[in-house]
Amino acid sequence: MGIVVGTALLIGGLTPASASGDVLTPEGYHRVKLGQSEAKALRSGYLSGDGWDDGACNRYATVDRPDDEWRVAISHANGVVRVRVPENVRTYEGIGVGSTVAEVKETYDGVWEYRRGLIAPVPGYGDRQYEIWIEDSFNEDGTYRDDAKVTQLGVEVSSGETFDCTLFGDS
Repeated sequence: MGIVVGTALLIGGLTPASASGDVLTPEGYHRVKLGQSEAKALRSGYLSGDGWDDGACNRYATVDRPDDEWRVAISHANGVVRVRVPENVRTYEGIGVGSTVAEVKETYDGVWEYRRGLIAPVPGYGDRQYEIWIEDSFNEDGTYRDDAKVTQLGVEVSSGETFDCTLFGDS
């Protein structure tokens, strides 16, 4: 399967996201996948701690960030709806921590700004989006500067039913 995936990336013109192979996919990260049940996500070995219930979902830290309970959100009704990844992880298209706003906008169609950064629709997935946190570096009109850098990256379900669950302390 790795050969098929590698071949598909080369044919598609994309380059591998990182030398370490850590890639944020449209499905999720490692063995934690969007839409997955909480029980299955817990069996993955990637979640850390007991999690906490905020009413809309359970939130978990991960083994690589055991001090951050905002890494994974699991909706009571819809399963895993959001996964944030470590700093060394990049998307298939090569976007990750350190990329610029200009690079994100050049890479993805339909990017829009929100209070913590950028939202980029995942190519080929109508129900998925990358949430891309950006450093506080603004133009005079309040938009992010093109040279502002990505500070965090995640993938989430973009449907309205899960919106309350995907708010990760970004109020």
